[in-house]
Amino acid sequence: VDFKSPAVCIESFPLQQSLFLTMFVSFLKGSPARWRDFHSATIIGTKMFVFGGRADRFGPFHSNNEIYCNKIRVFDTETNCWLSTPSTQLSPEGRRSHSAFCYNGELYIFGGYNARLDRHFNDLWKFNPEAFSWKKVEPKGKGPCPRRRQCCCMVGDRIVLFGGTSPCPEQGMGDEFNLMDHSDLYILDFSPNLKTLCKIAVIQYSLEQSGLPHDIRWELAAMTTNSNISRPIFSSHG
Repeated sequence: VDFKSPAVCIESFPLQQSLFLTMFVSFLKGSPARWRDFHSATIIGTKMFVFGGRADRFGPFHSNNEIYCNKIRVFDTETNCWLSTPSTQLSPEGRRSHSAFCYNGELYIFGGYNARLDRHFNDLWKFNPEAFSWKKVEPKGKGPCPRRRQCCCMVGDRIVLFGGTSPCPEQGMGDEFNLMDHSDLYILDFSPNLKTLCKIAVIQYSLEQSGLPHDIRWELAAMTTNSNISRPIFSSHG
């Protein structure tokens, strides 16, 4: 027997500067994902892939018994059904406030935070929906430091990552309530050209740069110079 949970769709109709909301209740089949916040829900084709987020052992109430699930939940938008999913042998740690995006039909996640582990992440993982398997990705070049709440936008074959928050170094890396805002920007290139690959090789093997054109030396410096953290924030949320 399928478990059914109500879903709400809202349509708005402007009329004489007033707003009327009409609600339609439908029923979803299957066992729904556990309630959570700060998760990701990414559309690939006709399916929505839910990963991570913060739940609680006491249901929809916050306590000190948080749960960080690392299982993928899948919702089929054509059949309005939560699908049964197999277990995966290799999976990233459960987390919240991470980034998620789709590229070439695969789901990628980056960063995030797990309060039970007291840890921020800067790892990159990809999930293949067809094989239903995870693989850790090790990009070349210097990547972002561990963080959460960053912005990731896809532009062509590149992911542009900006900002995020990490623990304030002066306050200790383990205290989630003393956070620093980042003002740095990184680009993850899924289809790097020869120029980019050559610059990475110069950095990786510490090759001599004095004979290179000025603009290339400037780009190499930009690729290896740390971005500044903008300011501390003091928050108990997120």
